[in-house]
Amino acid sequence: MEQNGWVECEAAFESAWDGFVEAHPRGRFSYLAGFKKTVETVYGLEPNYWLYSRSGQILAVFPSFFHSGLIYGKRLVSQPFSEYGGLLFAPHLEAREKRALLDEFPSVIEKSRRKRRFGYVEFRCFSDAEGTETALFKKMSLFSYGILRLHPGFNLWRKADRSARKNLKRAWTHGLTLKEGKEEAALREIFYPLYLKTLKRLGSPPHPLPYFLTLRKNLKDRMKLFLARLDDVYVSALLGWAVGKSVHITDIASDERYFFARANDFLHFELIQWAIANDFRCFDFGPVRYPGQRQYKKKWGVELLEYAYYYFPKDRFRKPFSDRSLPARLASSCWKTLVPRGLASRAGKYLRKELSL
Repeated sequence: MEQNGWVECEAAFESAWDGFVEAHPRGRFSYLAGFKKTVETVYGLEPNYWLYSRSGQILAVFPSFFHSGLIYGKRLVSQPFSEYGGLLFAPHLEAREKRALLDEFPSVIEKSRRKRRFGYVEFRCFSDAEGTETALFKKMSLFSYGILRLHPGFNLWRKADRSARKNLKRAWTHGLTLKEGKEEAALREIFYPLYLKTLKRLGSPPHPLPYFLTLRKNLKDRMKLFLARLDDVYVSALLGWAVGKSVHITDIASDERYFFARANDFLHFELIQWAIANDFRCFDFGPVRYPGQRQYKKKWGVELLEYAYYYFPKDRFRKPFSDRSLPARLASSCWKTLVPRGLASRAGKYLRKELSL
């Protein structure tokens, strides 16, 4: 990295890039090079990754993908198929230094347009925007996301509220047991069938199995899969990502026939306990979109932070669909009732790609 300023990330820089993300408190799996390779391989999107270098040191990174669809047209998305994106700045930078880097950011967009034309850039969450106070972007507040801040000696049993403790006692009474799914077979034979069944119940298109298998291949032990078993039946699965000092959960899948055993609470408790024991500092519950999610995540004692999309340029963008809107609810109902489960994985891939969700 002999050049100073914004430079396109090459394969030779990926190790340094990942090191920067791992050391960042807001680094998540969707920023890592393994995620980039997965999206390229499974969904065929073209990456557009940039970093800001000074004297051989990375001061900021910007991951994104070119995306073209019938609904949103041509755009640059940071990051598709993820809850988080946008730039990450070196944690030691002061606000004025961040703004100085952002002053040069429009040149990155212009250079990106020389590769492929697009209308605007969409940043999903951009949680590291604090202190920049820039007029470059249009900010659209959507909902919130839940963070549980961990520390040595953190007592989850005391932090969780009465309802969580009651559900955990019920799970233990029913004799739930825990398994960590380290083998590919656990992902393929236990997690994915539960995942398909859950998303069918929720009326949401699933990722194809190769998406998860390729993530496992590219991100290796950063993937954390916890499974709950009742007698000889696996009834629930929780998928998360251990990056730096953070654990971020993305998928919970369960069999509704066994809701009485409270396996979802059991798995959340076990994975948080694992994070505490392994000296992690943050457990990220992800977005809180509606009251039910808010109630579930608040019972663990989370801190709710603002979740927003950012757009550049600020006067040219298309709003994301709300999953509570009438068209979204109709689409969800049709998916539940009309799409056969055997077709869901293949059809889900095309819908996911169209929406980059």
